[in-house]
Amino acid sequence: MTVTTPPAPTLQLRDYQLQAVDYLQTRRRAALFLDMGLGKTAICLSALRPSMLPALVVAPKRVAESVWPDETTLWRPDLTVEVVQGDKNRRAGILEHSTADIVVIGRDVLRDAVPYAGRFKTFIMDEMSSFKSRNSIRWKAAKKIVQGKDYVWGLTGTPSPNGLLDLWAQVYLLDGGKRLGTGITAFRNRYFVAGRQLANGVITEWNLRPGADKRIHEKIEDICLSMETEGRVQLPPVTYNQVKVKLPPKAKKVYKSMKDDLVADLNDLGMTMKEIHTAENAAVLSSKLSQVAAGFMYVDDADIRGGAYTTFHNEKAKALQEIIEATDSPVLVFYRFRAELDALRKAFPEATALGDGGPEVIRNWNAGKIPVLLAHPASAGHGLNLQHGGHTVVWTSPAWSLEEYMQGNKRIARSGQKHPVVIHHLIAEGTVDTAVMARLQDKKSVQAALLDHLVSPL
Repeated sequence: MTVTTPPAPTLQLRDYQLQAVDYLQTRRRAALFLDMGLGKTAICLSALRPSMLPALVVAPKRVAESVWPDETTLWRPDLTVEVVQGDKNRRAGILEHSTADIVVIGRDVLRDAVPYAGRFKTFIMDEMSSFKSRNSIRWKAAKKIVQGKDYVWGLTGTPSPNGLLDLWAQVYLLDGGKRLGTGITAFRNRYFVAGRQLANGVITEWNLRPGADKRIHEKIEDICLSMETEGRVQLPPVTYNQVKVKLPPKAKKVYKSMKDDLVADLNDLGMTMKEIHTAENAAVLSSKLSQVAAGFMYVDDADIRGGAYTTFHNEKAKALQEIIEATDSPVLVFYRFRAELDALRKAFPEATALGDGGPEVIRNWNAGKIPVLLAHPASAGHGLNLQHGGHTVVWTSPAWSLEEYMQGNKRIARSGQKHPVVIHHLIAEGTVDTAVMARLQDKKSVQAALLDHLVSPL
């Protein structure tokens, strides 16, 4: 069903947004590297001319279902939008027959659009950074879709120096390898040198050659516009707060035993420092300790998303209750484990989980109808606008992923937020929670953060 957006009050773009609109309109292939909160969707919508329609937009699922329809209502009420959803046959029907000006599809089913790509004049990749792997299904689908397109635009955040290696696959979708080369290996060898390696010779880190970042930027500056938040938009002040939580004696005993056993196991296997050689290994090891800090422990590691677990305490729920009672704002709560979600639902029956529904949950939150919104940072990151529903964020367990942490906070601390933002972290004293916070604050590696904790006394 096609949704025709109703008339909306005329909104005015900021000067930097108008510059970005002009940048897109004067280039058939282009990318906007804009910091979080600078209004990428509004810019892109404003840039679309009748000759560029219909347009196919690919975005993360929740962004596709809520952000694009809602933002179209605000910025382009003259356009119609339809979201590709439902079973495979329904999705195919929408892609083939939709008369909407903008058709939006989730990135996880993008390959469904390949047979119908010829109907669209413009292809827009929202959160283009998710197309950084040339081996992914979505990248291969996008590679087919961009062929012969009149316009191809990409929207993503400003890449960090450490993220420049991922640019090759993204820029290739824009220019077919014209600027950064047709192969990832040649690109990597030209601009990077090998860093850390495993004992088997596998390279786990690539470092930029001196001056390589400048040369890469010069190569792509004619099709990639980069802007940072500072000096361009007024963001709300943010206060970061740590709420210390004491483990009950029983839980503390379990935690100490697990920590001691973990260190002993590593030593017995001759692993220690050398074995924790990847971020993935360090995160897996830390998960065992993080579970007890959060109040539970899975019976085994077979299925941490939904497996059986033993509960040890509910101290973090108590701390969250105090925060909720002390604030006049609805509270956005980020959890790490499914068991945490179970505990939060039990402790706060009035809460709504982001996964409980589609776009309506986001609209109800922004309308102030949801007092407590529960979300996993992986599902509430890129693109979601939650700044109108509240100004208080609570992390029940710190996130290992710095990107997820930053993206999660930016759902509230972004342009349009009318109140100072407070971000609380529930930290179990003497646990791996402190190591994770060190990683987030000091940008330590996950390996270093975990090893610091393992060698420290409880």
